[in-house]
Amino acid sequence: MKQILILIIFLIINTNSYADKRFEKDLKKLSKLNSFVDSQGNNYKLDENIDKEKTIILIYTHGSGGRKLQGCKNKWFQIPPTVYQLDGIKIKDFTIKTYQLCSGARGWTQNENDLFWDTYDANNQDIKSVLNLKDKNGVLLINKWNSPMKRKVIKLKVDEFKELGFNNIILSGHSAGGWDSLILKSNFPSEIDGVIAFHPARSGKFAKAKNPHNGWINWRKYKISLIKVEKLENVLVFSHTKDKYENPRTSKFLSDSENVKFVDVSDTKCKGKIIYGGYHGITLTKCFADEDPRSKEIIKYLNKIY
Repeated sequence: MKQILILIIFLIINTNSYADKRFEKDLKKLSKLNSFVDSQGNNYKLDENIDKEKTIILIYTHGSGGRKLQGCKNKWFQIPPTVYQLDGIKIKDFTIKTYQLCSGARGWTQNENDLFWDTYDANNQDIKSVLNLKDKNGVLLINKWNSPMKRKVIKLKVDEFKELGFNNIILSGHSAGGWDSLILKSNFPSEIDGVIAFHPARSGKFAKAKNPHNGWINWRKYKISLIKVEKLENVLVFSHTKDKYENPRTSKFLSDSENVKFVDVSDTKCKGKIIYGGYHGITLTKCFADEDPRSKEIIKYLNKIY
């Protein structure tokens, strides 16, 4: 009996160790691409003598790029002008410092992806059927999905800044980066001062959710349930009617909250670019940062918080 118990403990430790090593390997690669970014879009190192109590760290997180390791080299993943132009701006006695966080740690392998969805479909798209599904090493597949990995990267960075003495933390993100920032804010309200979310989305194109036969709608409902809307506060969300992923109508669960400032940019004169996902990334364009007055809502928002 003792030998069996020892073997079980050994397997658990080694399984978790393997998962941790994989994640640590990803984190090491991604960390090399993280940086503070000045108001001109150039990377820089923070002054060691900076007044930490009077500094707002604005952490920007990009969207999702699939199951593979994703850095910040592609234009889609880089911190946008709407955010980095805030670097150095004074909010009362505070100074904003913008930080680009590369968060694209690997998620499921192709086999794990197939196992998850095959099981889901075989159980009539019942989300409960896959929540306890494990891989061959006994690790929950839902915890290996790229969303929990992204959130883990973000939370580790928040903790790191906190340990360094920075207590004024704002999360910002586009698409999946915005969505996961909302989840973190709702779960750690006292550790994160607020969230600026650009077109938050986590379920692929919304058209999929309209089809009751493909099970996508249940998957989307599960993702929405991860955001504890009742615990959100100091949240600013930008959205566009023609966004194929989430729009003001589909994001009503957020816009209905009195603690969420919802900004509809559907009538902007700026045009969506393919490189940013069309209307899904219209707030990432330089046009929006320079020419649309609603980009200044961020300053108003930060002034209310601080």
